[in-house]
Amino acid sequence: MTERIPLIEPVVGDEELENVREVLESGYMTQGPFSQEFEETFAEFVGAERAITATSCTTGMELALEAVGVGDGDEVIVPDFTHPATANAVVRVGAEPVLADVDRETYNIDPVATAEAVTPDTAALLPVSWGGQPLDPAPFHDLAEQHDLAIIEDAACAAGASFDGQPAGSQFDASVFSFHPRKVLTTGEGGVVTTDDADLEDSMRQIKNFGTNPTTDVGFVRADATNFRFSDILAAVGVAQLEKRETILGRRRELAARYDDLLEDIEGVDPPTEQANARHTYQSYCVYVEAGDEGTRDRLIEMLAEADIETQIGTFALHNTEAFGDAKRTGDLSTSTALESNLLTLPIAHSMDAADQERVVQALDGALEEYR
Repeated sequence: MTERIPLIEPVVGDEELENVREVLESGYMTQGPFSQEFEETFAEFVGAERAITATSCTTGMELALEAVGVGDGDEVIVPDFTHPATANAVVRVGAEPVLADVDRETYNIDPVATAEAVTPDTAALLPVSWGGQPLDPAPFHDLAEQHDLAIIEDAACAAGASFDGQPAGSQFDASVFSFHPRKVLTTGEGGVVTTDDADLEDSMRQIKNFGTNPTTDVGFVRADATNFRFSDILAAVGVAQLEKRETILGRRRELAARYDDLLEDIEGVDPPTEQANARHTYQSYCVYVEAGDEGTRDRLIEMLAEADIETQIGTFALHNTEAFGDAKRTGDLSTSTALESNLLTLPIAHSMDAADQERVVQALDGALEEYR
């Protein structure tokens, strides 16, 4: 690896280039044959019956929420600790996000806090399998059944994750994935919604494609539709990515396991947790900085950057943003607040070798010395 260690790097090569060349030479560049192949292969990968491409994970969440009937006057429970895109999608369909705290060990939404957030206006749950940490679906299914709620999973980081052998993407009414360059599998941009529900699929395909009916020749059947169609160029990249998915995922987990070993005796940081019955994708490998104060993590990012090592925060506590500072919430959101200040994402680039990871951990250990 070069002297600078990047946070992440897309794993792309000749296979992606060849597929893109095929699209360009075909003259058919919008949603087409590669998009269909990508949908079919991805659905099989995550154990779902159907997959619907979208322009992004965010627009995919909009599609799914609208398809299950979420809209004006509805509340949707989301974790406070997540990228704002999760709550953006709720607002875009006219509903109100309700913020709930997360679990300290998994970084995922706390089922108890979720239950406390339910009101008569709650229409759906929008849990996040954060950083590639899979959700335990059981408590959410129980809650949804009790209150007649839809469950849409923000699985942006979780392609390849599983819980009790059940893949993320096959556990809820719908799951939505991202293919942003920081994700384990990438198409540059883009998203996919997976579901087993044929009616939801039809609704999403209508909404994303100008309101046309994909199953008949009726023509335009919805006035409230839009254009979230996927480029065949991006799908061509995605098809090649899926062919090497186990290599990419296996390498990511190998890097995470080595970090676990290297960090075992480093005082002041707590490595991420993988539940015994879970398969984590480690889209982000985040350590909890226990040393110092609430400003220590940010200073560590600066110090590691000076050593040519790129690191990053975990993500945001939504209630601390201007956009969602006045959002409805339950509880004090103290875990989310702590994670926002203390999670540090370490580099987990595909081409890193053992020496690179040792360098990262040694630099982190040295930077922590003054805070212990």
